[in-house]
Amino acid sequence: MLFIVLGCSILGVAQQVESEFTNKPDKKKNATYFSNGLQSKYRDDTEGAIRNFEQALRFMPDDAASMYELSEQYYNAGRIEEAFNMIQQAAKIDPENKWYQMRLGLFYRNLEQYDDFIKLYEKLTAKYPDDPDMLSELIEAYLLTENYGKALEKMDLLEKQIGQNDLITEQRLAIYKHQGSSKKVIAELEKLIEQNPENIRYYGLLAQEYSENGKIKDAVKTYEKIKEINPENPYINVSLLELYEKNGDNDKAFKELLAAIRNQNLDIATKTNTYDYWMNKHQADKDIDEQARQCGQAFVEALPDHKLGYLILGSCYLIEENSVKSKAMYQKVLSIDSTDFYGWQNLIISESRLNENEAVRDHAIAALKFYPMQPVFYWYAGVANAVLTNNDDAITYLEKGRRYTTDKLQMSEFDGFLGDLYHQQGDEAKAFDAYDRTLRNNPDNALVLNNYAYYLSLRGERLDEALEMAIRANELVPDNVYYTDTYAWVLYKLGRYKEAEKIMKKCLGLEKNPSGANLEHYGDILLKLGKESEAMEYWKKAQKAGGASKELDQKLKQ
Repeated sequence: MLFIVLGCSILGVAQQVESEFTNKPDKKKNATYFSNGLQSKYRDDTEGAIRNFEQALRFMPDDAASMYELSEQYYNAGRIEEAFNMIQQAAKIDPENKWYQMRLGLFYRNLEQYDDFIKLYEKLTAKYPDDPDMLSELIEAYLLTENYGKALEKMDLLEKQIGQNDLITEQRLAIYKHQGSSKKVIAELEKLIEQNPENIRYYGLLAQEYSENGKIKDAVKTYEKIKEINPENPYINVSLLELYEKNGDNDKAFKELLAAIRNQNLDIATKTNTYDYWMNKHQADKDIDEQARQCGQAFVEALPDHKLGYLILGSCYLIEENSVKSKAMYQKVLSIDSTDFYGWQNLIISESRLNENEAVRDHAIAALKFYPMQPVFYWYAGVANAVLTNNDDAITYLEKGRRYTTDKLQMSEFDGFLGDLYHQQGDEAKAFDAYDRTLRNNPDNALVLNNYAYYLSLRGERLDEALEMAIRANELVPDNVYYTDTYAWVLYKLGRYKEAEKIMKKCLGLEKNPSGANLEHYGDILLKLGKESEAMEYWKKAQKAGGASKELDQKLKQ
């Protein structure tokens, strides 16, 4: 009996559950779950909304409104196929609801089911002929399927409803271009200009069409019309520049470039890009330097508080080697922007050319505050200090600078200069180490090859290596008086006096007034060859010329 009673109890619970989730319509429960679903939707609770709308459908399986909402939530959850199926059911149950139909159309378009999309919107536009949104969607469908004839037909209809519209115009022009009908494009634009004679945008499109089809004169006339209507149009000069240049009239094109720079309505970026374009394209022209100067002046006139014009003019003067004017321009640059790299670098170059070594030193050190890892400023600080005989400071800056360069040739310049400075200080070990580093990075540094060879010959060390260096220096820079003298002197130190005499004679022939040092060297060589009287003669010439060694007087006495 206990088992029977228990069985009846379980059966009762099952019946209760079945009644709770019955398939029989229950509008009240449907409405409750639908309302809960909307609340979840507005809270952005997608999963909660899905659960409630699904429950709403349990109690009213043909509820198109719940299907519509559920379609949206499925879509938000990434359940695209279920979302599509749900909106299809909703649209089928309630074909008169345009919102259901429009969402179905959205799915057709996104899923690239364009035939279904077109069929749907052809029905909708027939049903809602005065709804421009419906017509716009149908036009979009025709464009996607390249059904341009029908698209143009519907565009005309849409314009009758809403009036002339830029979007429609652009679509229509795009169709004509796609069809390769330049005549239709031009006709359309001329019609628009006739309707809107003050709208320069249409003139611009017409000029562009003329240009693309090689009708340069017509394009120029159209752009000149724009200039007449709106002389301050920011881009008119740039457009005319391109056309004149395309037509081979560079003089007129350059005038438009100057006008573009002076145009107060044109943004600085476009001015700069147009200037750069011109300079890069015409850099081989014989008058490009003068054009750059005119552009620089135009920038200064149009933008007196901007550094660009002064940078351009400074560069022009630097090329002309007018260091006084280039210095003034770069000072102006730095007064506007104290961090400008080229302002500092080229100011220092200008001062260096003017031999203003204290200014070079001070400005190089000042630039290092902004660019502490730029080797070029260490270089100038080092060189200027060396010229000012501040060798310790020079060495400090050059040693720092060489650590910031990764370029082998640049590093060889630092090490070569350091070698000379260490030699002046009598530290031959550091000097020779610096020269070795130089030649590892640049085996063809002629100056270091020469100096290293000469200093080795003076010490009588590694003379075979010194000879190789001297020969290579003369190969790299033939007929150089100093390098030829070194070559002869190394041969002398090697005891190869005949060869030394030949090379030294060539050396003396390279100068109209040979130096005392070279004349003395020749005398030394002659003495070793037993030509004492000739040696005496050249020593006397050396004494008269000046610049000979301290030992010359002793040689003459002996």
